[in-house]
Amino acid sequence: MDPEWKLPEKVRRDTLAYRSQVETFLKGQLSPVAFRAYRVPMGIYEQRRPGTYMVRIRIGAGRASAAQLRRIAQLSQKHGNGVVHVTTRQDMQIHDVKIEETPDVLESLLEVGLSSRGGGGNTVRNVTACPRAGICPHETFDVMPHALALAQYLLQFDSSYNLPRKYKIAFSGCGQDCARACVADLGFFAHRRNGMKGFAVYAGGGLGSDPAVAVEIDDFVEEHEIFEVAEAVKRLFDKYGDRSNKHKARLRYVVARFGRDEFVRLYRKERERIRRQGLEGETPGLAEVREQSAGRAQRIERTERDLLPEKNKGLYTLRLVLPLGDIPADDLIQVARIAETCGTAVVRATQQQDLLIPSVPKAKLGAVRKELQRLRIGTSTNGLPKLVTCAGASTCKLGLCLSRGLAKAIADTLAGQSVPAADGLTIRISGCPNSCGQHLTGAIGFQGHAKRVNGRLMPCYDVLAGAKMVEGAARLAEPIGTLPARRIPEFVAQVLQAGALAGERLRELVQKYAELPAEEITEDYYRDWGSDAPFSLAGRGPGECGAGVMDVIRVDVDEAGQAMKRAAASATDRERHESVYQALLASTRALLVLFGLEPKTDRETFEAFRGHLIEPGWVEPATRQLLEEAMDWRMGDRQTLADRQPQVQKLIQRVEELFLSLDANLKFRVEPVQPAESSPASETPVHTVNLRGVPCPLNFVKAKLAIEKAGVGDILDIEIDDGEPIQNLPVSLGRQGQEILGTTKHENYFCLRVRRRL
Repeated sequence: MDPEWKLPEKVRRDTLAYRSQVETFLKGQLSPVAFRAYRVPMGIYEQRRPGTYMVRIRIGAGRASAAQLRRIAQLSQKHGNGVVHVTTRQDMQIHDVKIEETPDVLESLLEVGLSSRGGGGNTVRNVTACPRAGICPHETFDVMPHALALAQYLLQFDSSYNLPRKYKIAFSGCGQDCARACVADLGFFAHRRNGMKGFAVYAGGGLGSDPAVAVEIDDFVEEHEIFEVAEAVKRLFDKYGDRSNKHKARLRYVVARFGRDEFVRLYRKERERIRRQGLEGETPGLAEVREQSAGRAQRIERTERDLLPEKNKGLYTLRLVLPLGDIPADDLIQVARIAETCGTAVVRATQQQDLLIPSVPKAKLGAVRKELQRLRIGTSTNGLPKLVTCAGASTCKLGLCLSRGLAKAIADTLAGQSVPAADGLTIRISGCPNSCGQHLTGAIGFQGHAKRVNGRLMPCYDVLAGAKMVEGAARLAEPIGTLPARRIPEFVAQVLQAGALAGERLRELVQKYAELPAEEITEDYYRDWGSDAPFSLAGRGPGECGAGVMDVIRVDVDEAGQAMKRAAASATDRERHESVYQALLASTRALLVLFGLEPKTDRETFEAFRGHLIEPGWVEPATRQLLEEAMDWRMGDRQTLADRQPQVQKLIQRVEELFLSLDANLKFRVEPVQPAESSPASETPVHTVNLRGVPCPLNFVKAKLAIEKAGVGDILDIEIDDGEPIQNLPVSLGRQGQEILGTTKHENYFCLRVRRRL
């Protein structure tokens, strides 16, 4: 039997609250940057074509029920482009969704136990596992229950959605690492010791820029310890991850900065702290899964490579090969039906962007294959390599090259050829260095690259080879040259015909196809595969993977610096004054998001900056005069502002210093420039805070800030709305260590009484 996946209540609440954020954004009351901070952690990404969005659905350990598949397919038909995409991390994606329809998609997914929460942004991402967990003849034991339980545990906490960067976890059932645990932020390898199930633990792996293989941090932990292991590593990541630079924010940079030994020491110290204090939240049980005795796999002919025997004799797994990871929605509905009638009503997604129908009895194989022949997908690679690719520049804002177009061109070139070396081979293609196609782990990998030739941009790919994904001996593929995109299909065919998958012969072929005499360069070389237009980077923009508070701040900090550059280059006094003013406005606005504020006017911005940054002593008190002079200039009561350029530049430097000092809890790590200004003592320690009309989770931010302003032991009466606010806010503040004294219901709102304890 397969373990069940249960959505944490927090995921349900956050998903239902998303609709109000969309409505606020569509009314123009929420800026695109601020809205992005909400939608990306909900798994909603803007595509390259303006106005279109992708919804990334978490498929826990790659396991989806027939009912869930039908719902995903129906949503793709109704709200998307009618095609469902399977990713290299066992997620599923719906493309070309309008932003106003995304709440309908998310709420409909909830009805079948699915969510996109944490599908993007700086969050705990989908916890992956071997796609054949529980049925593979070679596994040490079934790791699917562990993957599902750990995800369920982590997703109940706010801290899992505000990390320095994404946190990827994988479980492999043996050392062959089908789940790619050796390149995950946190990887678990199944082992038995003295008859007890457990795991070797690895941390700090990752692809993309500065890739790294994970290092071992524990040679064996018992299976019930996975929760404290993952929580300990998450806390270290939260504490030491670099939030100011998303390009250096992944866990592998923390490991590299400390070194393996020091990181392990910190990890053990954190685990000891957890043992003393106990784990927070609800710890799910590990579902009991009937284990079959592991026998030797039956021998399969090459023509049946996609028919996989299971460890339970007489049952087979059918592999459905999805071209480029895509399956038409109506085909997916039929796959769900076949899984119900001939299997266990469950389908698995793989890291090779395919689908598996597990546990089909031998007697039903013929009927299943007959049914599948009616679909537009196949059940075999026909002896050709499996091509795994990211979305590339067709939809992704980060994409350089049309990686899907290259994959199709390779498939078309190899079609009908007899290439023995291709049998069982995987070629992985990424349209840019971010490695969403996992090119660093393929037998042969290609990474999109833009190169200028004869003064024009030409689509090219770096060629990589030599990857090995095995526990304890993993290595990443290494670059061995760069080829024009147009030459790669012919190059791949030559490599496969020669059986030159590694070594000097492969390097010779790379060198041969890299040579490009000027007279052989035709116009086609300047066009990417799948495009008739000259190659360019048009449409490429900032990626959304690291969207959040830090990105919101960075936009304003950068704008302040650019405005000062404009001031220095201005041709007229009026332009110079205006640029200095805009620099001041951007710098004072930058940090206000930390306090849950998004002022609508310049005056509101200056007032908020005065209250939250000047009065507490974070910036020089003289800045108050600067703001007054700026407002006077804007109102026409002051002739010049350009004479305040040095002061504005100094303020920008201080704001950036504060920004770069932010710790994992979004608190400044530098000292104030002076003590906070004192305020008249209150006759009573009871403070009233009106948060009526403020939705979740912004009401939590504002309540937390109000509590921090009060003295320890003071009481706050927080006025909040019925519904989600009164349901969520008391629980959230209680988890922060504050004392909840009670609630009072009024005619159209509640009053929550809280005593500050911390």
